[in-house]
Amino acid sequence: MDLPKHFKLYLISQGCSPLTVKNYLSDVKDFFDWLAQKTGIHYQTAGQAIFGIFTKETIREYQQDLMSAKTPHSTINRHLSALRKLGEFARSQGWLSENPATKVKNFNFSSSQITSQKILKNFKKYLEKEKKNPLTIKNYLSDVRHFLEWIEMKK
Repeated sequence: MDLPKHFKLYLISQGCSPLTVKNYLSDVKDFFDWLAQKTGIHYQTAGQAIFGIFTKETIREYQQDLMSAKTPHSTINRHLSALRKLGEFARSQGWLSENPATKVKNFNFSSSQITSQKILKNFKKYLEKEKKNPLTIKNYLSDVRHFLEWIEMKK
């Protein structure tokens, strides 16, 4: 089964623009490559059975790995949109009873992100006032930033 070809036809039938089709296919390929690296299961050989491991937990782990790779939040959100559409496609084919990708939220660029930026800025000022060396400041800020992103993802 040529899963990308069938997904592409589905996207076209749903009225997606050519650019959206191109981006979603690329994002889904990235997800399947990541999944193969994590599990050793390739969609090319698994076919529709690949959706047995297309779970909320798997998608959240993928989201976390993208965050760890410092992928911009807007790019991660686009990947999640592509996975939601992939889940819709799988449901339309009867391969899934529900779409687990709808249970994974996008990053919200709301007041919580602004609050996180203020926390980081104030923490940096505090560390500088305490005369911490620049490398320590960089590492502390990175750790706190990851923690704040983790909290946001758990909402």
